[in-house]
Amino acid sequence: MRPLICLVTSVALVPFLVLTVHATETPPDTPGPAQSTTLENFVPAAPVPGDLDHLAGIFKAYRDNDLTEAQILRTKLTQPAAHATVEWFAIRSGLTMGLDRILAFQKDYPDWPVTSQLRRRSEDALLAERRPPSQIRAFFAKQPPGTPAGRIALAFALQAEGLGQDAIEKIRHIWREDTFGADAERRILDRFPDVLAKSDHRFRMERLLLKENWGGAQRAAGYAGKEYELLVKARMAVFQGKKKAEKAFAAVPVSLRSDASYLFSRALLQRRSNNLMEAAAIIMEAPRDPEMRVDGDEWWAEQRLITRALLDKGNPKLAYDVASHHAAESPVQQIEAEFHAGWIALRFLSDPATASKHFATVAKTASTPISISRVAYWQGRAAEEVGQGQDARIYYERAAEQPTTYYGQLAQAKLGHAISLRKVDPLSEEERKGFDALVPVHAVKLLQQIGEQDLALSLYTDLAQSLSDPGQLDALASLATSQQNPRAVLSIGKMALQRGFPLDQHAYPLAAIPDFQPVGDEVEPAMVYAIARQESAFNPRAISSAGARGLMQLMPATAKRTAQRFGVGFDLKRLIEDPSYNAKIGSAHLGELMEDWKGSYILAFASYNAGGGNVIKWIRTYGDPRKPDVDEVDWVERIPFYETRNYVQRVLENLRVYRQRLNEKPAPLVPATADATSTN
Repeated sequence: MRPLICLVTSVALVPFLVLTVHATETPPDTPGPAQSTTLENFVPAAPVPGDLDHLAGIFKAYRDNDLTEAQILRTKLTQPAAHATVEWFAIRSGLTMGLDRILAFQKDYPDWPVTSQLRRRSEDALLAERRPPSQIRAFFAKQPPGTPAGRIALAFALQAEGLGQDAIEKIRHIWREDTFGADAERRILDRFPDVLAKSDHRFRMERLLLKENWGGAQRAAGYAGKEYELLVKARMAVFQGKKKAEKAFAAVPVSLRSDASYLFSRALLQRRSNNLMEAAAIIMEAPRDPEMRVDGDEWWAEQRLITRALLDKGNPKLAYDVASHHAAESPVQQIEAEFHAGWIALRFLSDPATASKHFATVAKTASTPISISRVAYWQGRAAEEVGQGQDARIYYERAAEQPTTYYGQLAQAKLGHAISLRKVDPLSEEERKGFDALVPVHAVKLLQQIGEQDLALSLYTDLAQSLSDPGQLDALASLATSQQNPRAVLSIGKMALQRGFPLDQHAYPLAAIPDFQPVGDEVEPAMVYAIARQESAFNPRAISSAGARGLMQLMPATAKRTAQRFGVGFDLKRLIEDPSYNAKIGSAHLGELMEDWKGSYILAFASYNAGGGNVIKWIRTYGDPRKPDVDEVDWVERIPFYETRNYVQRVLENLRVYRQRLNEKPAPLVPATADATSTN
């Protein structure tokens, strides 16, 4: 039997529940804590109409900043789930920041999902309220701090309790590795005036420069010494033109010209000036010592740009050297760096043995469906190159175990398999009763009933992060489906897939796009779903930072031109207010692109994301993926924009899955063009 609720231990707040804290006075204009409720035998009652009205009124009062009205309505609530929902909203929204309130909430509702956001609120409050050292130590007794505020609070507590050396070690690590503002910096320097050395300030400066946090880097340089301020000026000058940059570099003392920041800035300038050989030489000469590079991931990000530019210039050997000379630190970036080295060795240097070594390194680290299938597919390609057909098949079968991923689907095509989606075993009747009895499950139903779709999505997401049983995740996604919340279904399904739970159908929900009357060349529904899933995650009111709007994230100018071409009246507001209207114009635009690119899915999707001008450039540089002498898989990997490269792969995999979902039968691999019968 499954436990009633399985919480991910990495975010469990066990220490919260065993602390004895001193209550702090609640300000008169702050809504009070929820009433204490015994939950041992809690069974959710049918929704009380009055509670629904009061709940809706409370959220309106909060948004109107009428805390008095909100508190009056709270006293009228009768259901535990309603009380819990309001308190969760207050804490989550930052309306209630006191640590005692958060602790009380966790104690009263122990089955409520604990998320990183709630943990962050707690640790922020712990530092802001200057809690006693003993309480801070107890708070972190079973789980270390997860935020800069928490780490600072613990270091201060250790110092206050006389554990000076432990405090010093922690504060040096915090100073070097964490990002925080000037106020926190001053507090640290006041508490530890003689602890931080010039090397600590230099390290902090280097790291903040790599993050392009100019203000923080300038402050750190000021602590390190005036000569380091010249380093910061040189780095900032790189973005002001080559002439200013060279002048700023000349002002840097000779003693600092072997500094990682100086070398990185020089490589950046050379790459931006299209002096790739010089940029590569600097990278190759730079030490790979983590202490010197400070942030190996940021170095790799620059190396990747140089690597790809060298590849485009026809210098694959140097591109390989730059890629393999990485010092990436995080698993994600280590995978990226090793993959690039292996892919270049295999496809551009005809060296499958070297490629296989890099891919084997990736395979040891890969843990997500996308990374597992990607490396297994390329291991198969490398094995094929040396005639190891049986080994290749094993690798392709490993990749094909991830049927919702781009490379898993390519592997299935290699094996001659159609796409088939997976399911998990549902909860038993008894387990389902236990799941339905959870307070947060009842709460999310209340939110749906009063039309709070966005808040419901947040709670669904919080629950999905905390549940670790695939049956419970399936039940949660099924609940969201029954509540007609496809955004929540998608969120739950995607998180489940990332964690290795095959909720394939939930990760690709239906009923997310309303019916519309198509105009222009009709586009298959699976393609509209594939685009909308990637573009907006089915949020009809989404507006991007670039101004793209609605379900299919249409730029206003593109939407207006498409609407005029097909005789549809253009209305900017309707792009986010009417999802049918957005889908009608978006579908018509997709039809235009498919016509422009003569049925090429790859080119149409790349153009949808990056524009036709960029696609024309890439065809000139990499060849035309519609032609048989161009490997489509290589072509996609060569797209220079990470966002577009990832976009094309994700939309292609979406399209293949949605063809299966909408047709309710295993679907063959989508060919490169709409009228093609095979893929390269």
